[in-house]
Amino acid sequence: MKSFFLNTASILVMLGVAFAANAESCKYSDAMAPVVVYTEAMKAYRFDDAYRVLTTAMTDGLDVDEWSAGQRRMFELGQVVIRKSDVRWPQHIDPSSCAKRALVPNVLHAKDRFNNQGSVEFEVYTVVRNPDGWRIESQETLIDEATIHRYFPGDEIPEFKGQLLPGDPLPGDETF
Repeated sequence: MKSFFLNTASILVMLGVAFAANAESCKYSDAMAPVVVYTEAMKAYRFDDAYRVLTTAMTDGLDVDEWSAGQRRMFELGQVVIRKSDVRWPQHIDPSSCAKRALVPNVLHAKDRFNNQGSVEFEVYTVVRNPDGWRIESQETLIDEATIHRYFPGDEIPEFKGQLLPGDPLPGDETF
């Protein structure tokens, strides 16, 4: 629990720096915080922490124990490894929705048992503001090149092969 609060404090500091650097963007820059918490928690297999920033729609109405157990089974059986996440500045659906709903792009680098070369996934999270703060309502992995460039202008879409860094263990390796 202590690490959850330390991670949250670090995120808030990062958001303050990002807000200062992007002053022309929407003032609700804290919309990206739940995506940062979620991706870092999933990377570390801390599913209870990830659950805390999700809406009922993202958890299919399951309680924290059921949802976390399902995620743990899926991640362990699939030997999922999240290498890094690159959460981008929130994009708002329209200026009037800025305080209630935002789209948060993320570039996820991961691999699993069936994709041992690794991949880069372009994701867009829909986050909503409720009385408890910002929460993730949905996540979409983008496939269409035009849509990817809409949310990630200037990013290069890498080839599927060769996504592992030198020295990365393959799923199933003893060092995994």
